[in-house]
Amino acid sequence: MQKITAVNPRPHLSHRDTTRIEPELKIIVLQPVVPSYRIAFFERLHATLGSRFSVYSSQQTLNGLTEYLDEYAWKKPLGPYCQIAPGIQWQAGAIGIDIKSGDILIVSGAPRCLSNLAVLIKARIKGAKTVWWGHYMSSTSKPWRASLRLLLMRLSSYIIFYTDAEKHEYIRNFGTTPYSHVFALNNGIETAEISRLRGTYDASHREDRIFFIGRLTHKARLDLLFEALADPKCAAIYCDIIGSGEMEPTLRNLAKNLGLEARIRWHGAITDERLISAVTKYCKLFVYPGAVGLSLIHGLSYGLPAIVHNRTRKHNPEIAALTPEINGFVFEEGNSKSLATVISKAISDNQRLNIMSMSAIHTTENAFNAEAMAKRFVNAITEIVQGKHVGSTDQVLPDTDLR
Repeated sequence: MQKITAVNPRPHLSHRDTTRIEPELKIIVLQPVVPSYRIAFFERLHATLGSRFSVYSSQQTLNGLTEYLDEYAWKKPLGPYCQIAPGIQWQAGAIGIDIKSGDILIVSGAPRCLSNLAVLIKARIKGAKTVWWGHYMSSTSKPWRASLRLLLMRLSSYIIFYTDAEKHEYIRNFGTTPYSHVFALNNGIETAEISRLRGTYDASHREDRIFFIGRLTHKARLDLLFEALADPKCAAIYCDIIGSGEMEPTLRNLAKNLGLEARIRWHGAITDERLISAVTKYCKLFVYPGAVGLSLIHGLSYGLPAIVHNRTRKHNPEIAALTPEINGFVFEEGNSKSLATVISKAISDNQRLNIMSMSAIHTTENAFNAEAMAKRFVNAITEIVQGKHVGSTDQVLPDTDLR
């Protein structure tokens, strides 16, 4: 199987015969915006699926995670993505997307976006095959929101979840029907460049320094991390923070009040892996005190054992990549003293960290990366075109929790 890079214009991404997909059939992805971490994934898909593949999205920024994408052949610009009522969004131009019978429409699973629902209904009327791509549950899921999301999923004939864990849980709870076939991608990032940049991990040659990457929002709970760093057990531990967000002024004040200014380095929002790697090469651990998501995959990709809280249900789907005591540690949710204890014990055990670092890299090299995601996506599209039943014979995993 040919290894794929973003510069290869026509790599073979799947072991399945994608030539059986009719060339005139269109594969349409509808998203609010395209964050930078999705570009490599879409590039891989376009390299395999060609001009039949396109992504429609608005040209807007998203907290430093987006860029303008006119130079990408697969990118089709839409009008603004805006709020039309409290908690209700609409994407200008989405309803006008040309959809024909037999096309495949993949819609980002945003139940609050009415234009998504309108496009799904239009596609069903036109005779297109419809796919809902999103979370089964998320860290902010409330029972009524989850019920609404599950109901709206039924507008689609197929579902793509972020992780295998979500797929198995959905099948366990609802089964599959001829109108609701289920796939999963194991949501990840492009790791090819990271693997070239991360260098060798040897904890004994690294500083007692921890790493955080992500948006500086309330859900990240960096206040807990700062309280832990102020604990005497962590008095000699430093922290590097990559990210920006609305909580940054508050967090900077908190760091000052706790006497942490000399031990925290603020790097701002960075998406260039060369700059990110220059920070991570000094760090021993990745720490995310709040509801972790794709940031976990980023930290593990750099070979950094992770520290997250122990309540699976209060994380985003990417928590499936963490195996406690194998590639990371857990602390008691919301407890800064527990976090301080875990950090102080973990950071001093260099031999164990070296073993965990290898496991972290193994996790992202074998799953949770853009190449593996793209293969799974193409396999799913091929099976959808061929009308195969998917998911009904999969092994169902037992319920798990990190508590």
